Amino acid sequence: MRRNGFVLLNSIGIALCCSAPAGAETLELSERELADVSGQGFAVLSNSSYNGLDFSRITLNADLSLSANFKDIILGKYNYAPNNGTGADINMPLLQFGRSDGTAAQRLVQISSPYIEFVYNNAAGAANSQVVGMRLGFEGIRGDLGMSLASLSGSMLVDGGAAGVLDSNTGSGKRWDGACATGATSCLALSQLGGVSAGNAAGPSRDFWISMLSAPVQFQGAPGMAQPNQAQAGAWLNFRDRLTAIIGAVPPNLAPGR
Repeated sequence: MRRNGFVLLNSIGIALCCSAPAGAETLELSERELADVSGQGFAVLSNSSYNGLDFSRITLNADLSLSANFKDIILGKYNYAPNNGTGADINMPLLQFGRSDGTAAQRLVQISSPYIEFVYNNAAGAANSQVVGMRLGFEGIRGDLGMSLASLSGSMLVDGGAAGVLDSNTGSGKRWDGACATGATSCLALSQLGGVSAGNAAGPSRDFWISMLSAPVQFQGAPGMAQPNQAQAGAWLNFRDRLTAIIGAVPPNLAPGR
């Protein structure tokens, strides 16, 4: 099934919401008991401004375990000028959260504080506010993600060890086919990538997000991280922090319980 950008982002959101069912019973507390209780809202709305744009972010204060498979992800249009490449902004035949050929821990990907953020241009005043777009991301992600990419618009950095480094910043940024430059000896091509292991001993990967925008937007960096590359109009993927390559075929991932 082919998915456009907003359907894909919505599908990931539904998968997150449905991946960790829970139940709770409402209890009435006295004033004295309430005084001894501290807590944090499950969903937090925050507003900010940066580079002349306004941002509204809804963050779920939750740690989630996810196993999910997405196929034939097509984000962006096909009819772009030839000098920027052909095809969709992002052409991802397969994206998997988790793998079924390893340990029990590898069956699931750990995600913390997923969020959705809307971008507005209020330069003409609140009455004429324009929606520039949105992005979906995770403040932390750890685990194995199966991934095949035919073309990429975005900023991605993956350490392939002896096989070399995949760095989309060496390409055009938009609709990059992942080919290595002639004569390159330390380059990992997109065609060699079967996925990524996110996170390391220092912690989870902290900069995964996908945006859908009508104009370029400079997002702020995650806490403790440098400012990311400017996201371009259309679909854009950002994923550079603490990534190690899974080289070769995309690993299998059966549905949970199978």
